[in-house]
Amino acid sequence: MTDEQARNADWNRLLAFLAEADPQNYSELKAPMLILAGNCLPVLADEAAKAYLNQQIDQIVLVGGIGHATKYLYRNFEKQGYDFEQGLSESELCAKYLIEKYHLPEEAMLLETKSTNSGENALFSYELLSKLGSLPERILLMNDPTLQRRTKATFEKEWGKTSVDFYNYVPILPQVTESTKGFSFSDQRLNDLWPADYFQALVLGEMVRLKDDAQGYGPNGKGFIGHVDIPDEVWSAYLRLIAINEKASLKR
Repeated sequence: MTDEQARNADWNRLLAFLAEADPQNYSELKAPMLILAGNCLPVLADEAAKAYLNQQIDQIVLVGGIGHATKYLYRNFEKQGYDFEQGLSESELCAKYLIEKYHLPEEAMLLETKSTNSGENALFSYELLSKLGSLPERILLMNDPTLQRRTKATFEKEWGKTSVDFYNYVPILPQVTESTKGFSFSDQRLNDLWPADYFQALVLGEMVRLKDDAQGYGPNGKGFIGHVDIPDEVWSAYLRLIAINEKASLKR
């Protein structure tokens, strides 16, 4: 195995862990509701629309205000020919996209437009749905796959007093094929959606947040999520990638 192949394998080990994808056939999953948290990937809105049109779900809840991913979401929509007015939240952008591209009815969607992080995604969506009546027994949960494991852990913590069963809906799992000069993926739909530095910061930052120590988000740190076990081989992959980045920084 070459150095590049080993490096790609380490990225893919982290990505598979962070996505926490179930091997089940996603086209067969059904639930009353799918929550799509704010991110920069229009392809996830496409997947939400597909689930609705396939009658897997009855409603899409779009969650997300204006945050670190918003400018990239605008840019990625523009690449596809959708030039939306400035100042919209991530959920509003996705709603406009779903209406224009898929002609989804407005009543198919609920919008939460103020949250700016995963904790607020979970809390504000809970407040929104609680006001509307009884909560469903099952909710499909979708986010940028690099954030999926923590998203589910956050929702489970914030919604802990409910009996709602969250299921990670991960129809797209990023797998790196090139990581030397930017990132390329086996699924061509993902290429050029994340700027390289942003993608790297997302993935490596998630490992810090999930590690249950003083710097992390678990019970031994900030307490935003429950304890998450990180397999030794995943943490070792993270450490190798950090060492490569540190070495590269010293050469600049």
